[in-house]
Amino acid sequence: MSRVCRPILDAAAGNVLVMIAMHQDRSCPTNAEIMEWTGVPRRRLQAFLGGLVARGVIEIEFMDRPPRRRRMRAPGMPWTGWTRRGPSY
Repeated sequence: MSRVCRPILDAAAGNVLVMIAMHQDRSCPTNAEIMEWTGVPRRRLQAFLGGLVARGVIEIEFMDRPPRRRRMRAPGMPWTGWTRRGPSY
């Protein structure tokens, strides 16, 4: 049985990188935005982001206790702003 080569970045991970690039001058994407861009359900979102961090695709920094604020970046790129609190208009 032969193994099939898989792409290094799947489509959802690629979408996260594009979203981070678009948010470099703004606040970090919210969970709702990440779910909309990637199609990952809420119950699997934290595991998905943790997997990207473990693979070295993105970096996430947290502040405060839950519900925590976060900021994200692709390695070697500038950080996004901290996640906004309250309603986002």
